[in-house]
Amino acid sequence: MDKDKIFGKSESKAVPYEYIRDFFVICHPGFFPVYQELGVHWCQSDFTWDRIESSPGKIDFQWIDEMIEEARKYDVSILPILDYCACWASIGDTTNYPPRKRAYWERYVKRTVSRYSVSPYNIKYYQPWSEPNILHNWGLDWEKYIDEVMIPAAKIIHRYNCFVVAPSVTLEHFGYSPACFEFLQRWNLKNCIERIDEWLSYHDAYKYIDIVSIHYSKGDTGEEKGEGTSNLMPFYDHIYQKWIKPGKIRGIWNTEEGLTAEHLPGEKATLERWEKPPYGQWVPRYIIPVLSWAIEHNWDFKDKYKLCWYEITTNRSSVLYPTALIDSKELKIKETGMALKVVTKKIFTGKTSLYHNHKVFDEKGEKLISYGFKVDDRLIIATWVDKNVKNVEFHLGGLNKEKSSNLK
Repeated sequence: MDKDKIFGKSESKAVPYEYIRDFFVICHPGFFPVYQELGVHWCQSDFTWDRIESSPGKIDFQWIDEMIEEARKYDVSILPILDYCACWASIGDTTNYPPRKRAYWERYVKRTVSRYSVSPYNIKYYQPWSEPNILHNWGLDWEKYIDEVMIPAAKIIHRYNCFVVAPSVTLEHFGYSPACFEFLQRWNLKNCIERIDEWLSYHDAYKYIDIVSIHYSKGDTGEEKGEGTSNLMPFYDHIYQKWIKPGKIRGIWNTEEGLTAEHLPGEKATLERWEKPPYGQWVPRYIIPVLSWAIEHNWDFKDKYKLCWYEITTNRSSVLYPTALIDSKELKIKETGMALKVVTKKIFTGKTSLYHNHKVFDEKGEKLISYGFKVDDRLIIATWVDKNVKNVEFHLGGLNKEKSSNLK
């Protein structure tokens, strides 16, 4: 092949490998040797207030210190979630409710950030709370989350020259009050755009946020998610054009991505009906479109874009067991983990740019969704192929089409 004909001007600006490497994150700590095997160097971890301060003034950071020390042995950085409420401080009967007094929360945040933002830890990114737009994780309205939790935490985090990752809302349920309509309309692009703008504009919340964080955008999946659902990649475009490009926000992280469950009123929770096996297929389907988008959108500092896979492991009895990367009992990498390993250690292993001058067709001549990359001197084409398709045709630049036969 004539590589000059393949690449030429059809190639975007290359992103350094160290940026690509740190794009991949796993939710939940532990099993750090497996992180290394999976090719992942970031971990999102709860810095649980109720465990740090089980009663007023009784402080225990030892478990976090040990976790960070173990992570560093395997070159894993930590994104702390400052969550949720200590039982003794909660306005309700769970730790998912906010504290009775803002001062309680502020003391916890200050105590934690002041400790871990400096040597020997030097952790610079902090996520206050998680999914405040679902009933389980918030007992009040979203305005009070911003006023009573996010902004007070952000002021403290910035005081220590660190960065705020927020509001970590799930796009799955972002259009309606979660208490009444949580599963009635999901992944709706119009609702998600309107709501994120409302959240970021309220009391100038964006001024306190460095990295916008979201959950479960589900890659480039569209209406297969159900009636009224949308492809949410245009949501990323909106965030970039309105908030990142003008300099109001520095970047966007998807701080939870993976398979999810549907739980309709009066019914047992089930895995999404459209997230069918083999479950490993959803790993590249959810990751590669976002990574491709990131490479194309002025990735000018290392931590501008990230995606966290949820999660490292869970109970075998859990409806979400298929999304887990490893089986914790057998300590074996599962199908989803193997898929992630292919993405991190077989495909995206070097300096990466986008390759636009390609098209992919099935045997009926129908164009398939595809993404092209130049990784160092390799050309990578990722395409979504239905299991019934037997042959795929790749058209690269001005070259003759190349055919892959009996693709399964």
